[in-house]
Amino acid sequence: MTLTEILPSLQKLSHQEKIKAIQFLATELAKEENLTAASLDYGEIDTELNFQPLTETEMIEQSKSALETYLRTGSGVKHEAVKKWANNLGNQQ
Repeated sequence: MTLTEILPSLQKLSHQEKIKAIQFLATELAKEENLTAASLDYGEIDTELNFQPLTETEMIEQSKSALETYLRTGSGVKHEAVKKWANNLGNQQ
């Protein structure tokens, strides 16, 4: 559906309904902006569980290094560290 198709219907809305439509669209745009911004950030979680931005190149190098270490040693991030990080995600608000 295009904007041209819905404009006549929007024009017929009451003042209150137009405000609700604006609020809906603003909320939708905010959600899209947050998803877009989040998807472009590269980084790591430090020992205090804070996000530390990295460039894409730095992130790729760290990922390669972690994979090489895992393949060489068979070990990775300890379960308790992952659990602590995951549990902290809900407390960031």
